[in-house]
Amino acid sequence: MQNRTDNQVNAGFFVRLAAYLIDSLIIGTALLSIRIPIWVSSWISKDNIIVKDFIFKYSVADIVVYVLGVMYFILLTYKTGTTVGKKMLHLKVKSVEERDMTFFEVAFRETVGRFLSSVSYVGYIMIGVNKSKRGLHDFLSDTEVIYYHE
Repeated sequence: MQNRTDNQVNAGFFVRLAAYLIDSLIIGTALLSIRIPIWVSSWISKDNIIVKDFIFKYSVADIVVYVLGVMYFILLTYKTGTTVGKKMLHLKVKSVEERDMTFFEVAFRETVGRFLSSVSYVGYIMIGVNKSKRGLHDFLSDTEVIYYHE
């Protein structure tokens, strides 16, 4: 069920989940080109700085893979308002204040906002239960996800 205001239809939980799954498949496939060589290098030497734990239980490779994945969401959302998965489902992220989103807003939404939304998934469940179809990360960054047609 979507919320309709002023010819705008906000995207609900399941279509947003589908877009995220499509994006995750794309990112996962693309990052295999980095993960496979790293995995092979870990067999060669366990003391390799790239695969050895660097911060807590994370290696340099883990950090690089995370940053590249997050940059996919940040850069595409900032430049186009959409990712490949969202574009396939005709979804777009926009500011609720009817202005262009700043890089900081998008970066905050895609990092801190998503992290906080994933804590017990309450932030994502909000999408399905509130009238505006906005998750915690949307409220924190003053954004919403809408259907659009080109």
